[in-house]
Amino acid sequence: MPLCRFTLWPPRTLPMLHLLRILPLLFLSQLALAQLDSVDYRRFQLGVVAGQAYQEVDFTPNASVTTYPGQRAGVALRYFDRQLVGFQAELAYDRAGWREDLGTAGAYERQTDYAELLILTQFSVGRGVVQPLFQIGPYLSAPLAERESLPPGYDPATQPANTYYGRELPFRINYGLVAGLGLNLEIGPLTLQVDGRYRQGFSNLIKPGESQASTSIRRGYGGQAALFYAL
Repeated sequence: MPLCRFTLWPPRTLPMLHLLRILPLLFLSQLALAQLDSVDYRRFQLGVVAGQAYQEVDFTPNASVTTYPGQRAGVALRYFDRQLVGFQAELAYDRAGWREDLGTAGAYERQTDYAELLILTQFSVGRGVVQPLFQIGPYLSAPLAERESLPPGYDPATQPANTYYGRELPFRINYGLVAGLGLNLEIGPLTLQVDGRYRQGFSNLIKPGESQASTSIRRGYGGQAALFYAL
């Protein structure tokens, strides 16, 4: 009768058997991760930006303010060193201002032109043609020129001495925060970026104590488009 051998693995050898089975899987998974990490997501892009925003100023004491349609245009740099997070810097010419309803006297309008520096942290999702994005960051605006429009027949001399109507505002840096939500469209080396933006100022346009306004905070909302080229 042929001799049959049946071997039962001792219990202490079973973990070693499972480990031998798992090791190839662990090796393959680490190899795949290493290949993903080796993908270069770095992008350095130069572009132009343009947009329009409806801006206003929040005064205390309260004033009857309406939005002022302003425009901005400039150049931008965009850099990504990761798949998700990047940075975008913009240097732009920004036209802003506000309008006030003075009742029976008519409407008052003041326009201010700024040189503006904006630095955004951008979160862009995906690697396809369409990439949703969210970006947020601080802005710094330096006034270049201003113009005001008084209602016909309105005489600032009849107003209190500390009014800002009819007089030039002192030079004053303005700063705050901008947040945007939109998307990137990537086609080869070109990227078209479109986003809606909200602006919230943190500083007063008019120094407290220099006019009847104890606070004068800039804010606004609008949209912007940018066209970038990969360098």
